[in-house]
Amino acid sequence: MAASRFAIVGGADPTRNDPNRPDRYDPEVHVEEAKKMAVALGAELAKRGHSIIVYHSGVAFIETYAVTGFVGANPKTARSIIIRQPQLGSPPIFDEERTHSKLFQRRVDTSDLWEVSFYRSLVDSDGVILIGGAYSTFNAGQVAIGARIPILALEKSGGAASKVWKTLSPGVDLPTSEEHDLMAHPPSDETVAGWVDALEAQRRRRYAVETGPIRGHALIATALFVASLALALGSHLIDAVAQSSLGMCLLLASTLLGGGAGAAIRMVFERRYGSGPLVPPSIAVTLALGMMAGALAGLLYLVAQPGTIDLRSPGGIRLVSIIAIVSVVGGLTVESVFRKLLGIDVVHTRALASSSDWQGGVSGRKD
Repeated sequence: MAASRFAIVGGADPTRNDPNRPDRYDPEVHVEEAKKMAVALGAELAKRGHSIIVYHSGVAFIETYAVTGFVGANPKTARSIIIRQPQLGSPPIFDEERTHSKLFQRRVDTSDLWEVSFYRSLVDSDGVILIGGAYSTFNAGQVAIGARIPILALEKSGGAASKVWKTLSPGVDLPTSEEHDLMAHPPSDETVAGWVDALEAQRRRRYAVETGPIRGHALIATALFVASLALALGSHLIDAVAQSSLGMCLLLASTLLGGGAGAAIRMVFERRYGSGPLVPPSIAVTLALGMMAGALAGLLYLVAQPGTIDLRSPGGIRLVSIIAIVSVVGGLTVESVFRKLLGIDVVHTRALASSSDWQGGVSGRKD
């Protein structure tokens, strides 16, 4: 697959395992194990031609070990180690930066806040790797989960990475059950390769969800919308149709298609801007509910019209246009339509129940 950029996040400072420190790791980080994981992953990512995003060269941060492994694998791609930093001067350089400067590129953000630089970089990445670490690592994991960014949280490294691993929901979040289990395996050559395979697979799934289905759904929404307008306008503009019962049939059919179009439009909009559920509903169920809501909304507007409806009249174009709009809006707001309908007491059964209670009270009265 195409080269990706993976953010390396975490920490492995042995002094922060001290239970007396207020900023201690919770749970504790398995320092030597975490360092080995970072070196091995850095090397594997370099061998596959990927890039890494890092932040600080201090020995307390896991990135320094990932960079060591990455450079040690002799990557061929220049500027494949991206250093993100806030506008606060120059942080200490990596040791490998002195000898392999062509592999590094520094990106300075306009903000002076390291949090801005850090969290923005996660969204720009193609995946997030968590090893050990504490508060910032845990937050980075939750950002990745919420934004559906491919994630690798190595449970055996301890620290926040193990806590993030426990918060993942396989099948709902991007990782599958097998990938989630693999994150808890101790490192080996086979396991490390599997970790990178999991990241690449998550990226493919994320791309498929965000591009494949949404394009198909957009085409469905467009086709239904155009067809509903054609039927609605045809019921008025084609004289032979408007003069017969076929005109009303076309108008009613347009409400079905308009409702389906509205429901599909809403699904596309939510997936496009990330405001919908993480697991999208079935397109078939969406269209079915939308068609019912659109038809009901259109019919309610139609029966509310006074007098005889004449599609051939000058006001006919106004009527069919409003009905087309109402049906599409009904599909867009399908849950509101059904909630409204469920709350309607059509035959006023509450009044009948009150009358029945009164009569029962009279007939059972004893003087």
